[in-house]
Amino acid sequence: MSFSLAQIVTAIVAYLSILFLVAHLADRELLPRRITHHPATYVLSLGVFAGAMASNAIFELAWRYGYGFLMYYLGAVLMFLMATMLLLPLLRLCRVYQLSSLADVLTFRFRSQWVGAAISIAMCITLLPLLALQIQAVADSIHILAGASDNLGPSADRQDGLALMFCIIIIVFAILFGTRNIASQKRNTGLVTAIAFESLVKMFAMLGLMFAAIYQVFGSFDAMQSWLANNPTVTETLQQPLHGNTTRLMLLLFFSGAVCMPHIFHMAFAENKESLDLRAASWGLPLFLLVISLPILPISWASNSLTHDIPREFSGLALGLGLKSQAISATAFVAGLSAASATIIVTTLALANMILNHLILPRSFFQIGRENSLYSHLKWLRRSLITLLILAGYGCFLAVNGRQNLAQLGLIAFVGTLQFLPGILATPYWNGGNRRGLLCGLAAGLGIWFFALLLPGLGAQPWQLMSVLAQNWFGNSEEVWAVTCVLALGANTLIFIAVSLLTGASEEERVAAEICSMDDLNRPTRRSLSLQSAVEFIDALASTLGERTARAEVRRALMELQFDEDEARPYALRRLRSRIEANLSGLMGPSVAQTVLDRCIPFQPDLHGSTEDLYLIERQLDQAEGRFTGLAAELDNLRRHYRQTLDNLPIGVFSTAADGEILLWNRSMEMITGIPARLVLGSLQDAMPAPWQAVFSEFLADDNDLLLKREVVLANGNSRWISLQKASTENHNSGDRLMLVEDISDLERLEAELLHSERLASIGRLAAGVAHEIGNPITGIACLAQNLDYSLEADEVRETARDILKQTQRVSRIVESLVNFSHVGSSMGDTRLEPCNLANCIDEAIHLLQLDHKAQPVTYCNDCDRELVVLADSQKLLQVFINLLGNARDACMDEGLIRTSAHCDKGKALISVEDNGCGIPVEIQGQVFEPFYTTKEPGEGTGLGLALVYSIMEDMQGQIQLQSPIYEGPQGGTRFILQLPLATYGEEYQLKV
Repeated sequence: MSFSLAQIVTAIVAYLSILFLVAHLADRELLPRRITHHPATYVLSLGVFAGAMASNAIFELAWRYGYGFLMYYLGAVLMFLMATMLLLPLLRLCRVYQLSSLADVLTFRFRSQWVGAAISIAMCITLLPLLALQIQAVADSIHILAGASDNLGPSADRQDGLALMFCIIIIVFAILFGTRNIASQKRNTGLVTAIAFESLVKMFAMLGLMFAAIYQVFGSFDAMQSWLANNPTVTETLQQPLHGNTTRLMLLLFFSGAVCMPHIFHMAFAENKESLDLRAASWGLPLFLLVISLPILPISWASNSLTHDIPREFSGLALGLGLKSQAISATAFVAGLSAASATIIVTTLALANMILNHLILPRSFFQIGRENSLYSHLKWLRRSLITLLILAGYGCFLAVNGRQNLAQLGLIAFVGTLQFLPGILATPYWNGGNRRGLLCGLAAGLGIWFFALLLPGLGAQPWQLMSVLAQNWFGNSEEVWAVTCVLALGANTLIFIAVSLLTGASEEERVAAEICSMDDLNRPTRRSLSLQSAVEFIDALASTLGERTARAEVRRALMELQFDEDEARPYALRRLRSRIEANLSGLMGPSVAQTVLDRCIPFQPDLHGSTEDLYLIERQLDQAEGRFTGLAAELDNLRRHYRQTLDNLPIGVFSTAADGEILLWNRSMEMITGIPARLVLGSLQDAMPAPWQAVFSEFLADDNDLLLKREVVLANGNSRWISLQKASTENHNSGDRLMLVEDISDLERLEAELLHSERLASIGRLAAGVAHEIGNPITGIACLAQNLDYSLEADEVRETARDILKQTQRVSRIVESLVNFSHVGSSMGDTRLEPCNLANCIDEAIHLLQLDHKAQPVTYCNDCDRELVVLADSQKLLQVFINLLGNARDACMDEGLIRTSAHCDKGKALISVEDNGCGIPVEIQGQVFEPFYTTKEPGEGTGLGLALVYSIMEDMQGQIQLQSPIYEGPQGGTRFILQLPLATYGEEYQLKV
């Protein structure tokens, strides 16, 4: 029984048309999203691992190694069961930095375009036998179905035109559905769904063949058991003891293939960005591989029980031909066609991306002009590369010409890709590896593989030494692949380690190693960009990517980061640049993307040295919550505790970098300024809203590290009082500065109320003296008025009138002084600095104090220059002198003398108020300016006088100092020295310098 070539061609076209339809429906979202994006679809797409090795070559492995064939499945199962050890770190790396291939990962880790180029070339060479395996499986199946099974040997007259036609159909499918989405961060839904569909077809076809073998060949399970009992040679082959070294090598070989093979890597990482899907695959893929491994032995036994001359790799076809069943033959053919086509499509797509990103674009990247689109250029380049790769696989198939069976071709490919395992393991686990060690080790391993396996497979004379070693080491001279595996991997690993240790890793490689490490996050550097807005990014990239592509990439990055197009914060622009670079890495590879960004959007030379982007680091740490374990988790908890403590401080804290970028803004700063942290973090201090920008800029530019009081007038007209203090970080080279902002508005209101209370108390104390002082002129006025009745002379009347006016003026002056003193503003923000005559102000204070006749009599001496003018609030300065002179009077005993004097020094007036009283003990001098501290008896003082003097002097930008004692003896005396700016009278007064 055989099929005509027309029937076979029709079957191939019909099957691949179904794949076209599935992929098309998925791409157009005509299939439900719950199917195309279900984790099961992703798991089934990973079934691409089970290519022609699982549908054909596995039967040869079963006859050669018995139960050892299970190593093919157990290797992949072990890799996915250990997903947290290697696959999840690789997935995280690929997701964050948009890495779509093994070459991208190793280029990113070892920071060299030469690494990417070497990996791409080596991967293409090592995968040629795998492509030839898939094509040979389909081509030989066609020969068998056409009744030409005798034309499979190397010397036969092979007719491979149908194989070429099959390759052309696969090229069309790969071009149509493998390159629709050129950016790696977007899943090729049609491709993934089609590959998942192929896995289902392959699984059900293999299960169908199993039931056909059991029930149509043997008749039942019991009959199959009886046949095995009657054919001990079969069971002996199956149960032959597994050679330990060979078994372990096969397990290692297929274990590494689950991550080193580019088609597996592409489906696992490039077409998936969700760690939850990978976790589902850690149990879903082993389940799938278990199901498709069940039919292998029943099909093998059934094929062996039938009489035929078909190679063991095509045991499924042998069932159909032996039973003369077209349905079974077609099922076996579809299983092989499904496995081979999926592997070819995904492998060539992955290799095309690697070649484009690491061989073509880095060395011939061109300016496409603003009017053109980079997307179309890359799409056609990928399509051309896919075509060339499939044709190269066909050329390798022709070169092999049947000299190697499918199992041998598969082992050659797997041994070749095994050489990439040391580099993959070093990516997350060995920071000491460098590019020199990787390339030297890879060259040694692949060199041994090339001469020992690949060239003999293509017809060259094999090394006799390898056969001798195989016989000595593994007891079988045909196990050349095992010897090659040991020698190549051993040389690769030893040279990689030795060269890396001898040469050492560069700083760039060490940083990349920390990024790739499982428990380390990227510590990004905070650097300045020459561009000032997101819109400028489009113009900068347009000359290289084309305006359409540049606009699309910038807008996509803004959307992913949830930024507006008018974004101008330096922190946001740095993140935007990193996101664009990551997206372009998925489009063109990390090397080209970095080159494009360095050329179009370069960082400015950092004058202050590079510092870490603390805000971005903290965001990354917050997003990584739950990934840390052990000490890393404890340190992260400690960080969060102190960060929360800092955020909850009742004092505002914010820090700036040397270039003015705001790095820290806690919750109290939000309450004080009314500015949310999300609006200022990462922005420049100059971009801070008014009036805070002027306040903080002036203070940071000032040489003083402390500003005890500053009034800030808000936009609504209200005032807020703050206290400022600044400090530099321990790392003085960084130039970072820290500022503490305390809201003292409530304290200022309290001080104002206390000032008013103290003023009222002073008025009360002066009331009796005022009454007595006013009584004398009133009595005189009354007497003078009575005398007018008896005065007839005009001169006497005028003289009496003058006396009345003089006494009235005296009363008015007393009353005016008292009223002015009581009307000094009691609300915040009423300090009005203006030129003020110092001597007159002191005279006024002395006059008010003299109204209190119950006080201790003292002598006041005002020695101040009558022309001396200071910049002050006259009423508040009057309060200062009343408090100081009043305290000095209370401290004096008999013959008390209070002297005031002043002199000028460097634009300042230094005013001295001294007495010959008892003095102030040294041990309490640090407390006299504190509110409510007094040495007077209860009821005689409030303890607010000096505290209010200190506050008033701050408001008037002045200072006060205390000296005591100033004389020897029991009456040591006290001197207060006031410092105020000098001024002059005029329409616009000027400070004297």
